[in-house]
Amino acid sequence: MASPQSESVGYTSRIDSQALYFEGAILLQRQLLSTGIELAHFRHSSDSIPTGVEQQHVILIHTEVSAGTQVEQTIDGQYQTAEMRVGDVIIVPAHSTCSSSWNREHSYLALMIKPDVFEKRLREHVAGNSIELLSQFMLSDSLLFGVGNALKQELQTSGLGGQLYIDALLGALFAHLLQYYCAQKPIHESYVGGLPKYKLQQVVDYIHAHLDQELALADLAAIAQISPNYFTTQFKQSIGFAPHQYVIRQRVERAKKLLVNGEEKIADIAYQVGFTHQSHLTRHFKRLVGVTPKQFLIQQ
Repeated sequence: MASPQSESVGYTSRIDSQALYFEGAILLQRQLLSTGIELAHFRHSSDSIPTGVEQQHVILIHTEVSAGTQVEQTIDGQYQTAEMRVGDVIIVPAHSTCSSSWNREHSYLALMIKPDVFEKRLREHVAGNSIELLSQFMLSDSLLFGVGNALKQELQTSGLGGQLYIDALLGALFAHLLQYYCAQKPIHESYVGGLPKYKLQQVVDYIHAHLDQELALADLAAIAQISPNYFTTQFKQSIGFAPHQYVIRQRVERAKKLLVNGEEKIADIAYQVGFTHQSHLTRHFKRLVGVTPKQFLIQQ
């Protein structure tokens, strides 16, 4: 299974970017989550960033902050200052004119979203001709912080949960941004009783036929002919598990059958059922079965 594109960079490497918050920052890791959506982990010493215009929507989630860290920001002429804390979030909409400074080194996640991708992701849920992401400064939001940390974990484990899990996290993120930090309000659709049986069967058949490949939420939703966000809700209502949870379970079940056959190595089986490598299979296998693949074989 192909993992999301990722790049780990040594602590002495500096990002080659003119983006507002990233100039002079040390890039720790970077990962392309989906088309037009990138996550980066930075460490930044005390610094001052001159006025500039960011070309992407940027969501900054602060992960390591020492006591007494003060930050100042001017965005589109509005000056703001506050003490920075772990978990604080800054949202800088694309095309905003912004400058900033802070007095102590800190680390943060930067989620960068191209405006056209943001618009496309939310278009089906709003009325009107435009979607405006609103700027936020030193925002305390447990969901954004939680999603950011979950995405960071995926970055550090080379996509252990898989693309379906990343898609689910991004779906929750976009829905939350639309609900609380956009000028438009969502149109709530209603689906009752889960997916129709024939659509559910089509999706399940597709999953089983492509377990060895990277599965994307958008592809599964397209089979059911509904939006990815509502597909996740309806699939879970129909089958009892979120799409990425169901896929992991099916991969483990197929691995059990291949292990019983006893014709291939565990590492080869891991790849055949869609895991990135053997340790991914072992981790999920033990979580769901209660023993490792090797222990499972001994019991047979």
